[in-house]
Formats: sequence, structure tokens, C-alpha cells
Amino acid sequence: MQADWELVRAPPRRDLAGAVLGYTGYREHRAEPVLRREVPVLVLPLIVNFAAPFALSVAGGQSTAPQGFAAGLIDRPVLVSSTGLAACVQVDFTLAGAYGFFQLDQRDMAGRIVDLDDLGELRHLGPRLRECRSWAECFALLDRVIGQRLARGRSLSPEVAAGLAWLAARRGRGRMRELAATTGWSERHLTRRFASETGAGPKTIARIQRFEHARRLAAMPCSRSWAGIAHEAGYADQAHLTREFTALSGLPPVALTRRDAGRDGILEPA
Repeated sequence: MQADWELVRAPPRRDLAGAVLGYTGYREHRAEPVLRREVPVLVLPLIVNFAAPFALSVAGGQSTAPQGFAAGLIDRPVLVSSTGLAACVQVDFTLAGAYGFFQLDQRDMAGRIVDLDDLGELRHLGPRLRECRSWAECFALLDRVIGQRLARGRSLSPEVAAGLAWLAARRGRGRMRELAATTGWSERHLTRRFASETGAGPKTIARIQRFEHARRLAAMPCSRSWAGIAHEAGYADQAHLTREFTALSGLPPVALTRRDAGRDGILEPA
């Protein structure tokens, strides 16, 4: 299949670095429709299309084709199809950045693709971006809009922020009662506050972190058995790892690793 494409990445303004991982501008012209599989990551994207919209289907749930959208935290694979003619700009938010930018209880976005038309004043973002004459102009506009919204938005509570750091340092390993003890909250209250501020409880976030870590280990050039990867990533055994890969991505470990090695998707950060 022949394809002409353009991909431009840029960092956010320095003061936004804790909220935004980066911006991507993308165009492609393919002779045939394209189908991509996106798997869970702890990154919440906002995408505005300038050409035909992507059609998105969350495994076991929602199907939609919005012109502009944001995704909440999703713990299942999402199939993304396009006509082969695509143009979009994407913002990758951290969990903290999404909480401040969208100004919503994140349970309202969890597991969902949310049309920008349903997000109040953000419905105006698409038309403004389409007026930009270059990717650099789009990214500069996003810097301004995101900075303004974060300035009047909410920050993660210190306990949730500390809990996320605790989980990240352990790559999703550790007992929830130990995590709760570091915050001074009960496990029940901790789960409720995590869900409100990030879109998922700490067990789900830890599950995705283990999955991400296992994928990174599988991508390394040094030879590791799947049993070794399972042990290092915190799974009970290889069968546990296989079940988790299949549940989260819809693919067994070997198939997902091959896809990761040759992927050209645009909805996950590189």
C-alpha cells in the first residue's frame, strides 16, 4: 500500500509540561481504509480532525465518529478506522493535566470517547484550530488555551498525586492497603477519590502500569522469556500475563509485541 504522510511532534510550553506530554500534527493519504488497534495507556488524548472523522469502537461498548473528541481513561482496546484520508491535531494529557483541563469529575469521561461538542466551550476549539495556517500555529494556540483552562481548573489532591507517584515508582506493584496508608485515607475513600480525579481506581491504574511495563520489557532487544517478563512485571505467572494482555489489548502477548514493533498508529505517544 502506498502512502503519503506527514507527522510533526512538538513539546508543550515549558510551564505545561506536567499537564501535557506533547502535541502531534498528522496528515495521511492512503489508497485504502486504515484500521488501527489502540490499547490502554495512562495518557488521555484530545483530537481534532481536519478531514474525515475517525470511527472509534470501544471493545464491548461505544461506537462513534466525532469530528473532535477526548478520550477518558479506557481499560479495553479501541479500534480506530479511517478512510485513508486523515488530518488531525492531537494533545496527549497526563492524568493530572486532564483533570485540570476538562474541569470534570473524571468518572464522567471514564471508558468513553467524548465529543468535543458535549464539552461546553471546548466545542469552539475545533473551528479555531482549523483556521491555523501551520502546525506551529496550532501548537501555539493549544499552549494558550490549555494554559488558560489550567489556570482556572482544579489540581489533583495531594493524596491522589502522591498515590500516583507511589504507583509509578513501583510500576503498578504494591498492595492497596500500603498505598492507602501513605495517604492516611481508607482504601474505600482512596478508590473513590482516585476515580473522581483520574477516571479509575488505583487497582485499574496499577493494572495498566504493569501492562505498560511488560510491553516495554518485551520490546527490549535482550532475550527474556515470557515467564521472566511476567515475574519482572509483577504478574503471578505467565498465564496471568497472557490473560491480562488479552483482556487489555484483545491480542495475546506475542501478537501484541509484533504489532508494537511495526506499528504506525497515531493515537498513542511514541
